[in-house]
Amino acid sequence: MADLTLDEAKKEVTGLRAELNKWAEAYYSKDAPEVEDNVYDQKYQRLVELEQQFPQLVTPDSITQKVGGQVDSEFTKVDHEIPMLSMGDVFSKKELQEFDDRVQKLVGHPVAYNVELKIDGLSIDLEYTDGKLVRASTRGNGRVGEDVTANARYIADIPQVLPEKITTEVRGECYMGKEAFAKLNAERDEKGEAAFANPRNAAAGSLRQLNAKVTKERNLSTFIYTWVNPPEEITSQHQAISEMARLGFHTNDTGRKLAKMADVFAFIDEYTAKRDTLSYGIDGIVLKVDDLSLQQNMGNTVKVPRWEIAYKFPPEEQETVVHEIKWTVGRTGVVTPTAIMDPVQLAGTTVSHAVLHNADLLKEKDVRIGDTVLLHKAGDIIPEISQVVLAKRPKDSQPYLIPTTCPSCGQKLIHLEGEVALRCVNPSCPAQIEEGITHFASRPAMNIDGLGPKIVRQLITNDLVHNVADLYRLDADDLAKLDHFKEKSINNLLTAIANSKQNSVELLLTGLGIDHVGAKAARLIAQKFKNMTKIMSASVQDVAAIATIGMTIAESLTTYFAQPEVDELIAELARRGVNMNYLGATAEETAEIPDNYFKDKKVVLTGSLAHFTRSEFTKKLQALGAKVTGSVSKKTDYVIYGKDAGSKFAKAQQLGVPVLTEEEAIAQIK
Repeated sequence: MADLTLDEAKKEVTGLRAELNKWAEAYYSKDAPEVEDNVYDQKYQRLVELEQQFPQLVTPDSITQKVGGQVDSEFTKVDHEIPMLSMGDVFSKKELQEFDDRVQKLVGHPVAYNVELKIDGLSIDLEYTDGKLVRASTRGNGRVGEDVTANARYIADIPQVLPEKITTEVRGECYMGKEAFAKLNAERDEKGEAAFANPRNAAAGSLRQLNAKVTKERNLSTFIYTWVNPPEEITSQHQAISEMARLGFHTNDTGRKLAKMADVFAFIDEYTAKRDTLSYGIDGIVLKVDDLSLQQNMGNTVKVPRWEIAYKFPPEEQETVVHEIKWTVGRTGVVTPTAIMDPVQLAGTTVSHAVLHNADLLKEKDVRIGDTVLLHKAGDIIPEISQVVLAKRPKDSQPYLIPTTCPSCGQKLIHLEGEVALRCVNPSCPAQIEEGITHFASRPAMNIDGLGPKIVRQLITNDLVHNVADLYRLDADDLAKLDHFKEKSINNLLTAIANSKQNSVELLLTGLGIDHVGAKAARLIAQKFKNMTKIMSASVQDVAAIATIGMTIAESLTTYFAQPEVDELIAELARRGVNMNYLGATAEETAEIPDNYFKDKKVVLTGSLAHFTRSEFTKKLQALGAKVTGSVSKKTDYVIYGKDAGSKFAKAQQLGVPVLTEEEAIAQIK
């Protein structure tokens, strides 16, 4: 080897990597090893030796770089430029038909759907530059995810290098196959560790490992099904999946393009029967409008896309016996009953608790201590009592008495007019304070890592916090009073609390726990008003005028900020250094955008741009208040085109939409 020239070494390294990647794919992805382990090991060692002698040949995508190494103790956060939205769910064919009716009414004609299996896993985003994987991230809260690139390099079916040097971004599902899941739980049982509840949790726990070696051992897989900003020649969902498969992504080949709901229902029936025979878990099917331009025109609500829906399989049922009904107090004072039952296996997990939601439902179902009940999982997720088996009710059974006092503070419970829930309205109720602070620290809100319910409970018990602002008063001496808190855990929590001060204001807005104001609504409100001062002073009409924000959210928000104690809380948070601006914007950035050529205009970019990348030009236009979309319609204000403009340019001319050259648009910006 010492006599090799650099060119000779480069040639051998290229050949070794191709051979080893081929064998690794056969071993990990196809479960069909092509060579004995010792043959693989010899070739692998040869590659290691060459890379050691010629370090300039080492590349991030080399198979030798996939082994070993620790991921940083905290994952780097990733901003999703295009949010990773969730899907709406339906649970019957009737609701699915209603979805189709809504789609037809919205677009004005029948549409074809790409019908796909709903994989039981977690979302993953993959970014490539010049054909090389540069970043993998989780969905997170939809807007901000976690960088799991090092872990994703251990997932055998994620291509590290594409056959073409393209810059692109795709999304899909990371999952754990049934066989891998069974093996993992058997190993954990043997070690005396807790088994994972289901494959989805196992996959999530495996992908989000601080030690990337653990991810490698878990045998995760992916199905890629979404192309973020696909090439112009890709006009449909089924075409996008086909092209992604050609590029080497692992796609699911069971999907079909169907134009009739009768065929959709037949597909559902087919995979309801096949479900247990698949090597991976599915919990339903997904309908996506196949035409990508229609998807773009239909858009999204605050929570979900209008052009897709998930049909969840009907849940299975099991009989069990109720032994206790436990009541818990939420952060808004709602007191919720939960049935404690004999454990049963249901949809692949052990279930012993079922939330009964409210006192009215408990009365309606007439659930009593000692009753035999039918239990199912709503949407294959939430355990729920279907009905009482009256034939098996004990002869001495008595109706269950609804409590009249709060199980946490002992204050009298009330039943507000128009609500089904019992409430504790004591603002000093320990349970409500605990739930409120826990929500404030949760990932969708301020994301204070390490501040879970048990720690919050200790902080309250030790009289260290009484509201969320008190979190920012804590010091090392305070945390040293908590059980099992040593120097490292104290420093980690104080760092997480300090880091949360830099969050954008929509996360603070989410963390305040205002009724009806979830993460997506908070983001839209923050985008509109830019800072907390303007949000607090906004009128009901101002808030309700935001697209997809209705009167219910607007009235709840303004009512909340009308309370004097809330003014005091926000002022204290500000004094403690908590950011009150949208995306940490400066005063200049939060100022009203002045009138300009592109303000409030819908703009489409097409063709090869000479002066900016597509992303750079998009950001410039957005900074001017323009909305940049991916498809041309009658509502488009301008189409900006570069060299080799294609179908979008032609459609603009057909519809009479004004077109601008790149240079003409730049002139308007200047």
